[in-house]
Amino acid sequence: MISELRNNYLEALNIPEFLYNKSDAIPRTKASVHCLLVETSPEKSFCEPGDSKNLLVKMLSSIGLSLNNTISISIQSGDLEESIKNHPAKVVLVMGESIKYKSDNLFFTHHPRDILKNTALKREVWEVLKKVKKCLS
Repeated sequence: MISELRNNYLEALNIPEFLYNKSDAIPRTKASVHCLLVETSPEKSFCEPGDSKNLLVKMLSSIGLSLNNTISISIQSGDLEESIKNHPAKVVLVMGESIKYKSDNLFFTHHPRDILKNTALKREVWEVLKKVKKCLS
């Protein structure tokens, strides 16, 4: 109704028809964040305050990220593809179990709780974080 009224005004003002609104729905693009952080098992989630979240914050800051320019989600392993579609990001960093999914901007690494249990994983995680940083550059 509103677009019809608007079109009547445009016609009365001799505005070319190609400028008329053809639809009431205006498509909106979703804002993209720098990094989508995905954990595949919510046990001791990095979304909750505690040692895992503190380590996650340190890991992110080491590559120039913060919780402000990331989205953190917990999913079941079969929900990755849909989660990526719903949360567009330059880079997707999956922490926890590895999932069969191919993408140039998708990285897998250990969950912060696993690093806290086994500090020998730090080196491997750091190598992945460097790749994430390079992808963001």
